[in-house]
Amino acid sequence: MRIPELLAPVGSMDHLKVAINAGASSIYLSGKEYGARRFAENFTLNEISEAVNTAHLHNVKVYVTVNTLIKEDELQDVMNYLSNLYSIGVDAVLVQDLGLVELINKHLPKLKVHGSTQMTAENQLKLDYLESKGIKRIVLPREMRKDEIKNLKTNMELEIFVHGALCYSYSGQCLMSSFKGGRSGNRGSCAQPCRQKYRLSCLNSEDYYLSPKDLSLYNHLKEIAELNISCIKIEGRMRSKEYLAIAVSNYRKALNKLKSNKSNESEEISLAFNRGFSEGQFNYASSRSIRSGHVGLKLGKVYASENSQIVIRLDDGLKTIPQKGDGLLLIKAKDDYGFEISQNPLLTTFNHYKKGRNKEIKDINRKDRVLIIKKVKQNKKHHFNLNDSTAYLTKRNKLISKVKEIENKGSSFIKSKLILTFSIKNKYPHLKGRLTLANKKEIECEVKGEVPFEKPLKRSVDTKTIKKQLLKVDKYPFDIVGVNINYDGTLFIPISEINKIRRELFKKLEKEVYSLYANEKVKINLENESNTLKTDEYSLSYYTNNLNDLNKIDNVKRVYLEIPPEDPSVINQNREEYNINYMVSYLQKAVDISRNRDYELIWKWPDIAHDNLIKVLGKVRGILNKLHYHIEIMNPDFTGSYGPYSMNITNTETINSLENYKILTLSPELKKEDLKNILDSCKDNSKLEVIVQGSVELMKTRNRLFTKKESKKLKNSTDDIFLIDKKNSRYPIHKSLSNEELIISNSEDISLLKDIEYLKSIGLVNFAIDGRWRDENYLNKIQEYNTAINK
Repeated sequence: MRIPELLAPVGSMDHLKVAINAGASSIYLSGKEYGARRFAENFTLNEISEAVNTAHLHNVKVYVTVNTLIKEDELQDVMNYLSNLYSIGVDAVLVQDLGLVELINKHLPKLKVHGSTQMTAENQLKLDYLESKGIKRIVLPREMRKDEIKNLKTNMELEIFVHGALCYSYSGQCLMSSFKGGRSGNRGSCAQPCRQKYRLSCLNSEDYYLSPKDLSLYNHLKEIAELNISCIKIEGRMRSKEYLAIAVSNYRKALNKLKSNKSNESEEISLAFNRGFSEGQFNYASSRSIRSGHVGLKLGKVYASENSQIVIRLDDGLKTIPQKGDGLLLIKAKDDYGFEISQNPLLTTFNHYKKGRNKEIKDINRKDRVLIIKKVKQNKKHHFNLNDSTAYLTKRNKLISKVKEIENKGSSFIKSKLILTFSIKNKYPHLKGRLTLANKKEIECEVKGEVPFEKPLKRSVDTKTIKKQLLKVDKYPFDIVGVNINYDGTLFIPISEINKIRRELFKKLEKEVYSLYANEKVKINLENESNTLKTDEYSLSYYTNNLNDLNKIDNVKRVYLEIPPEDPSVINQNREEYNINYMVSYLQKAVDISRNRDYELIWKWPDIAHDNLIKVLGKVRGILNKLHYHIEIMNPDFTGSYGPYSMNITNTETINSLENYKILTLSPELKKEDLKNILDSCKDNSKLEVIVQGSVELMKTRNRLFTKKESKKLKNSTDDIFLIDKKNSRYPIHKSLSNEELIISNSEDISLLKDIEYLKSIGLVNFAIDGRWRDENYLNKIQEYNTAINK
């Protein structure tokens, strides 16, 4: 069984020490720019250098996140930043932007690249392409399931998240923060609109519909180890040192036990910040959080609440019993009440309590226990009846000392092996060290003392004393596995001189470890390429998922047709179900209708397509070809001829790398100046298209929107469903062809009708209108835009 690497988040220098001491085998961090957590404390270049040196001394790898989308005018700066990281000796950089991958391969070919989860590599086609680009490791989407991961075939290392916050949307496919709050998640500035409360048009209540519980696969590490997983990742660069210490140390303990084929249980892990835990899509088990903040460890239910006390009936099997100074949270429906325990609570049995005996019990493993908590003045004020509330332990005083111990006295997961050889040459002490790192590389250093051995006036220094001094490792993470002493024990030298040469040797070894990873800095100058294939032949495209539109669409060059789900009801959100006959029939009708029209019909595949769906789409395409229904494809899987905006294209390097595509749609997050910079530098402007009208898809999710109870209540509803925020903005929700992915679109349409003249002036020639899920009146937009384009 392969034990995966344990990768920990580090948001500051203080966090670095905790992660190493808690048992991380690697850490990931970010610089001040180009990281997906811009609001973490993050690291300056000097701090990154210090962090890398510290981590490498402890045999811990360092991955730096450069996982934002890169704009055209940033390419030069980000490449020189990467050159600095390369010279520092980082073990890999985590990248989202495909253009950046191309530049790294060209200018820094020895810098190892890991593909970020924001690449949304959910199927084999994407993995094959990314592997062909030299990416060494890919972080799979959190939405991947156990059986899907098992079926992947790649030489890249696979990394998965096992613990921490879950996004409602696929990472890299969320534009909600950008369009709702002006802060782009793809640029590291997510405002987390998913953690707010919303209403649904079909339900009266307000809830955290877009806020999933946190992920924890702690109890599934054996299954993960049996998959082809190289690395498990803990999320949380913006969380506390306490969270980091508890999460990392518990996962390290569990992985260590796994080596001996043993399992490990932990209630402690629930005391680190969490919104409640689920197993996510790994086991089809994602669910909605009950609040946006910390929930903690579930204790049981409040049986009775009187003026003087609160009685909690504890869950059987619970081993963590609250004590004085711990924090409790009581939640009932939409109400919650938190307080600190001010007096030592009483643990007794339910039977004792019912008989009024309240006899304290010592055996915490007994069943049917109750905890009686005395109320004091400050925790008697609550605005709802606490009976039947669910009780959670949110703070555990005992853990504070454990966290401090990890922070101050811990050690690295794997220590370097050191063999020391002590000898005397020409009366002077010599100390030689051979250090073997975890990566099997060896370093040898030797130091010579400045004070000679002398004949003793009173007593000599024996070999036992010298060995005792040499075995002191001070602050160094060295495991001294051998000490060879070539000395007969008949001479004298001050003990301080032995200590001095030991420290000098360790310092020398430390510097050699640093230099082992460092590289020569490369100055990178990117050439500015000008537009070499400029055209002024304008075209308009139209997106639809309505066969009736095909008879009425006129004066467009391309129609991107997406097959709607056979059952469009969002309420009936099922696991993947496919009707190949429906898809083939739909496309046959579409091709027949479009055969004599003046536009090219292009089949748009769903932006998210796991391998089951990819296989089905491939079968549909094969059947159509046999029936002589040939149709071009729009997809983000690097195999189509047309690329949707879900590919997140923000610079010419990405455009140039996707040379097989005829048309690529630029990211709707780009501003006017960004578009101009791209069009000034691109080789061929006829390859670029921009959505100028329509509703942008803000979220693509595999998470369920409704609970089972809500689904049953709404079973017969066929109304369109909208997500409604506090400003009463209405966000349409639709279902994907997969029958389980949902798409949440913006409440307002993009409309660049007044900007057409500017877009033409900077060299844009391809414009697109997104008319999916619209009635036939939306087709009038075609005439409006043709008029503006042909002025």
